[in-house]
Amino acid sequence: MRFRFSLRLRFILLLVVIVTVPLGVAAYFIGDIGKVATNLASVEAQMSRISVLEKSMRTYHQMIDTTKRLHGEVAARLARRPDMTALDPSRAGVAAVDAFNIDVSGELQRVIGEPQQSGLVGLAILRPDGTELAEARRPLAGPQWREKVVEEPFGEGGAMLRLTFQVSATVNDDLEQIKRAIDSTRMIMSINESDLPGGYTKAFLVLMAFFTLAAGAIGLWYSTRITNRIDALVKTARRVSEGHHDARVELRGRDELAELGGAFDTMLDDLAETRSQVEYLQRMGVWQDVARKLAHEIKNPLTPIQLAVQQCVASYKGGDARFEKQLAATGEIVEEEIAALRRLVDTFRTLGALPKVEAAPLALDGLIEDLKLDPMMAAHLQLKPPAKPVTVRADKLLLKRVLANLVENGIHAGQEAGTAGNVVIGWAEDPGGESVSITVDDQGKGVEESKREKIFEPYVTTKQTGTGLGLAIARKIAIEHGGELRIAPDRAPTGGARFVVSLPLRAADTSL
Repeated sequence: MRFRFSLRLRFILLLVVIVTVPLGVAAYFIGDIGKVATNLASVEAQMSRISVLEKSMRTYHQMIDTTKRLHGEVAARLARRPDMTALDPSRAGVAAVDAFNIDVSGELQRVIGEPQQSGLVGLAILRPDGTELAEARRPLAGPQWREKVVEEPFGEGGAMLRLTFQVSATVNDDLEQIKRAIDSTRMIMSINESDLPGGYTKAFLVLMAFFTLAAGAIGLWYSTRITNRIDALVKTARRVSEGHHDARVELRGRDELAELGGAFDTMLDDLAETRSQVEYLQRMGVWQDVARKLAHEIKNPLTPIQLAVQQCVASYKGGDARFEKQLAATGEIVEEEIAALRRLVDTFRTLGALPKVEAAPLALDGLIEDLKLDPMMAAHLQLKPPAKPVTVRADKLLLKRVLANLVENGIHAGQEAGTAGNVVIGWAEDPGGESVSITVDDQGKGVEESKREKIFEPYVTTKQTGTGLGLAIARKIAIEHGGELRIAPDRAPTGGARFVVSLPLRAADTSL
């Protein structure tokens, strides 16, 4: 199913665009202006904040310096303690190195465990060549701590005392955050009322003016487009009212106006077809009146003429054989012409006395099968029924008369063209499901383009014999059923003409 981009949806989208874009621009500028105004209003608070931050930063630096001095003092104090100087590797004998190592490690572990050494987590003695003589450690208090190493000269032989202290691992990050906070606060404080960009106001006014003009232009273009299409409908309706029945709107698109234009054109097509049918029925009505009068006027003198000629022929008793033969021939000619006139009168009477349509549910399969009851038709008729049976509301006798006439004409047309004269009837529902089409294909020479418009007029025929009333009667019956009888624009698959009878599936119960 094709998506219909309706006028209402288009108009809503247009309004959304026109309203949303300026609002978005305004929101952008107002957001920046609001931020600036908020920053200006908080300058005083930021000044006090900078003071606090700077004081905190100085305190941190003082704390770091104090900690460094404290670590240095602890290292110097331990390096001069008598119990530590006794561990100087230069005082130990070479033979007692292993035992000395064990004593040193235990002594170092004892020193680390002293209560006053709470910040000390590692203690090691390094030989003069930098190699480690002994070491004692304990774990850090937690992940928020890191190690800080301090080395102090130890003893008289060039050894070193390496002390490992635990210090806060977040001190540097805290200092960096304080520095960034101070810098951003100072930047905010540098903004004042005179710092508000003057281009903001101009840009905002220019954009608002642009979108206002754009909205006006789009609205003017769209309204003009809609009014032009409406004006096209009005002009077409006016032309039709003036008698130009071939006028059409032909609006493009998939919106409501395009659908209205399509419906209007369809209505005009239906009106044109209906007008054509009404005019045809009016002409047929005139012909019916003429046919009734002719049938009456012609039939009345036929019998006296026939009786008079017969009496004249019978009463001649002369001996002139030549005259007697001529009189008999004249009698036969008159008899033959009177018989032809009687057939013509019967046709006139039929045209003038067509019954009204009395529609009822009718299965097409059974009706068309009944055509084969005629031996002449059965020998030439081929049926192509649909997969699904079709039921219409129609007058059985009248519809059968239409199909019989078309089949008979098809047989004659095929035989006159030198073929077997076979006729193929097919029927099926139209795609819309509102009508059924019955096709009658023959093997004749077809109908010339110049005669297509007149073939259904009374007394117009393409056959060598015939009155030209059969197709006229058949079309009149089809129209009175609410349908139509026409010639297909292309030739039938059989090579001849194709006549198409269209009937509504839900016709009225009475004659149209």
